[in-house]
Amino acid sequence: MEQERVPRPEVWKLNVQGIVIQSAQPVIVVRDALKLAGFDPEAGWIIVLKVAGEKRKEVDLTARIDLTHTGIEKLRLTPRQINNGEVVTSRRREFALLAKDEAHLERLGIVWETVLDGGRRWLILPAYLLPVGYTETIVDVAIEVPSAYPGAQLDMFYCHPPLALTSGKPIPQTQHTETVLGRTFQRWSRHRGWDCAKDSLATHLALVDESLSREIEP
Repeated sequence: MEQERVPRPEVWKLNVQGIVIQSAQPVIVVRDALKLAGFDPEAGWIIVLKVAGEKRKEVDLTARIDLTHTGIEKLRLTPRQINNGEVVTSRRREFALLAKDEAHLERLGIVWETVLDGGRRWLILPAYLLPVGYTETIVDVAIEVPSAYPGAQLDMFYCHPPLALTSGKPIPQTQHTETVLGRTFQRWSRHRGWDCAKDSLATHLALVDESLSREIEP
């Protein structure tokens, strides 16, 4: 006699800072979602919820997220304070980004600033949260923005302090450094084709996140 199949329970997913967690329930509390993803809820986060087809919104630890929406909802975390205890406030704006790039950073809830150093233009993303698996929790990310951008491509990205994996495994193509405003940044040589009609800061940040996540994949 054929054994009766027991239907598998439905599982809902949520992307927490690049880590996809699963819930057996269609509604999850933000505090619980952070714990499942390995983040300390009490560390002091700016928490931004992005649901497919909706505007981003800041939420607190008690907020309940309905996971039945189409697509995977995302929680973006930014430390409310930087390493030295400085509260996240307005940042330097020494050159303007494209309007669509500024809007993209605002949608993601990312703290950012633009600086000039020796004739080179840099976008700095302070306290950029890393996926679990690095010896650091947060890092400052620098991206050089050529004056001819978007005709000229965004290429590579740079990290301060230099990153290492908790596994001890070396990270390829990160041996060179670049000095930006007197600080040493680790160069991540990550490249791809560039189409100035389609590519932008948004697609380059996708490369940054994918590159950081790839190194900790089993």
